[in-house]
Formats: sequence, C-alpha cells, structure tokens
Amino acid sequence: MKYFKTIKMMAVAGMMCMPLLAQAQLLKGKFVGVETDDVVVGYSPDGNMMNMQYNDLKVADDGTFTFDMEMSDAVADVCIYVGEKGTLGAQLVKGKTVEMNVTAKGDELEATFKGPNAAVCRLVNQKAMAFDMSKYFAMDPSNRKTNAEYRALLEEENAKVKALLPKIKDKNQREYYTKLADAEYRWMKMRIIADDCDEKKLDRNENAEVQALLKDIDINDDINYQTNFSLWKLISMPKAKMEGNCEAYCYELMDYTNKLVTNPNVRKQMVRIIGQNYYTYGDGSGDYETFTKRFKEFAGEDAAMVDQMYAQFMEVKKSREKTAAGTPAPDITLDLPDGSQVQLKDIAKGKFTYIDVWATWCGPCKREIPHMAKLVEKFKGNDKVNFISISVDEDVNAWKKMIDADKPAWPQYNINGETNRKFSADWGITGIPRFIMIDKNGNIFAADASRPSNEETANIIEEQTRK
Repeated sequence: MKYFKTIKMMAVAGMMCMPLLAQAQLLKGKFVGVETDDVVVGYSPDGNMMNMQYNDLKVADDGTFTFDMEMSDAVADVCIYVGEKGTLGAQLVKGKTVEMNVTAKGDELEATFKGPNAAVCRLVNQKAMAFDMSKYFAMDPSNRKTNAEYRALLEEENAKVKALLPKIKDKNQREYYTKLADAEYRWMKMRIIADDCDEKKLDRNENAEVQALLKDIDINDDINYQTNFSLWKLISMPKAKMEGNCEAYCYELMDYTNKLVTNPNVRKQMVRIIGQNYYTYGDGSGDYETFTKRFKEFAGEDAAMVDQMYAQFMEVKKSREKTAAGTPAPDITLDLPDGSQVQLKDIAKGKFTYIDVWATWCGPCKREIPHMAKLVEKFKGNDKVNFISISVDEDVNAWKKMIDADKPAWPQYNINGETNRKFSADWGITGIPRFIMIDKNGNIFAADASRPSNEETANIIEEQTRK
C-alpha cells in the first residue's frame, strides 16, 4: 500500500494550504449500446473483497451518468458491475473526475477513459475483466471448460494486464500495481487449482502447486490481505481438520493468528472467519459457552463481533428445534431475476419441492449444480415435483450474471440482507450448500436434506411423487 499511503499524505498536505471545496463528481460518462437497468459500483474501504460495499449507479435514458460516494482514502479502485453483461473497473481520486465511456463490442464491453489517471484506470479496468471469477466457474456443466482451458484463459487475460503496466508513468504507481496484478493473477490461479482438487476429491492444501503459491506469502502484507492470500495461508495451517464441532481447528487457528499476525485488518478478518467456522460449520456438539469465552478474549476489541455471532447462532439453534419433519414450512419472499417477487409457499403448493440454497462464491455449492441438473432432467415432465435454487448472494449482479450465462433449466431466486438472515434463522441454516425438501402439503419433509449428488435423493423424490 506504499503508493496509496503516499497519495493520502499528499492529499492531506494539500488540504492544509487551500480552502475546502465541494468534492467533484468522482465518475461521469456514457453507456452506448449497453443495457443499463442494473449497474452497481463496488467499493471496499480496506481493499478486501469480503468487505465490499455496493452503490447503485443511476444511468439516464440517453446513457449518461454521474457518480459520487464517500471514500475512506484519497484514492479507491472500484468494480463496476453492468448487470449480466460484465465487470469493469476504474480508479477514483478525491477531488478529481474520471470520465468513462462504455460501448458494446459484440458480447464484450469496451471502456475508454479520460483524465489525469487514465492509464491507471485502463489497468484497473483490465484487471477487473481479467480476474472476474465468473470467467473461470460456470454454473451449467455444458458451459464449463476443462481445468487446462481455464488455466490457458487465465494466462491470456493476465498477458493483457501485464501489457498495460509499462504505460503507467509514475514509478510508485507502477510498482504498486505490478505487485497487485501479480497477486490477483496468482490468487485466481490458486482458485482454479483448488477447484480442480475439490472436483477430484483431493486435499487442496496438499497440492504441490498450492503449496508453492503460498510458500513465500507475507501474511501481514496489505496486498496479500486484499487478495485473500493472507487468509488462505492462515486457514491452511492447522493440522486439525475442520470437522465435527471444529473446536480443535479453531483453537489452533487462534494460536497461529496470535503468533503470526500483526496486520489489524488481517486479525479482524480472522475473528470473522473463526466465528464462521465454529458457529456456522460446527455440528453443535461443542462446549459453546467455554469456547465463546476464550474466543472473546482472543478477539479483544472485536469482542462485540463475537457476541453478535453467538447471538445469531443461538437463534439458529432454536430454529433447528422448530424445523422437525411434519411442521409447516416457513414462508419467505423470493426475488426473481427480473425484480419481481413470489412467495415460497405459492411455489411449493401442491408439489413435493426440492430446494437448493447456494451462492456463486461457494465452491461446494457449484459442484452440486451438475448433479442438480441431472435430477431436473430425470424428473422432467413430472408435475408432482418442483426444483428451485435460492441464491443467498449479497452481490445480486454476480448471481444474475451467472444464471444469464448458464441458463439453468429450473427456476432461480435470490434472497439477501435481512430476508436471508430471516430465512437462515427460520430454517436453522448455518452453512451452504443446504438442501431442503417440502412435501406437497406445505410441511417440512427434511430441513437438511441429502445433496443432489447422493443417490438417495432421487430415490426419495421418486417415492414421494408416487403418492
């Protein structure tokens, strides 16, 4: 973060010797030949994707737009999600205006920039397109490439990024973005390798290429934190497996964090990750009171985060007791891709309903999708069964983009924010993928059902639809 810190110091010094002026529009421009019903700007105050905040970008009927937002630093790299069409990027600078014009070139988007930081904007934009995760993970098995093809695609995209780096004249900028672009490339490479390991049911942490990528990672480096390398390296360190109540794994992860982490951003994120692992993925058999006491001591100034996670867990625990087979299925409002809404009870009425709860960022979820597609095909024409998928993506654009590209043959819905929290609490959901079965009378058949990849699932559906 040397470059960003230098810019921030220069900006503060400048403010001390000049009168305060109203902040200029950070971004303005025009879309030409591009559908702009759903354009969102994503910004992370600390650069980490897990802390991304989203702001709607309002586009006029003629395609023109202006955009402002609060920034915690003097400069910020942002992602611009253009519905299902693609992901773009730009660098915003307080007190300056970036002009960005976007046109459609076949199935691709092309962005041009004007302004004092145009070369940096072009680089940030190319990075956003090159390392867009949806390029390397397809929902529909018919659209999937082989692992080798994904690797080749990544090399092609990375070459486009590297070609723009020499065009950044400022040495500090060039050095910063060279390091950031390389880290993002290596992160995506590791994700592709890990996805291949998961599909082959191999331990990703024992893969030689993954180990080589992690070997020299500085856990406390800001760029490694931004790209999640720091977090991945830490969570791969415990010898204990993340299974059962996860206590041994989480305690070991606390010890490694105490021993190795000095970066406050990394530490705060580890509090969140450890809490997720224990309260979300644990099997409920642990000594939660004892663990929570020690966890709060570890969290220190972030102890309030632990209290919140523990309170949510207790709510979920109570809900598990309410979702026994035969009890009425909790209802929820679901969002369709076109923005309309429907009630779950209306979808499930009179039919045996199998529900897939997933997210675009969830690897295990996506590995079940081909099996879900096979189930849908197997029962095609059977009007006694419903198959639906409910995405819990907060980044609704990522969800829309994936289903638009893959066009799954069964209905797709989304819930997010408070709706997702209520749904998870009602159903006792602490982790995804999660599968639910509702009988034809609207009662719970199984609140935590077998996966599509399990042969038992098709047998259960077959039996229930004979009735």
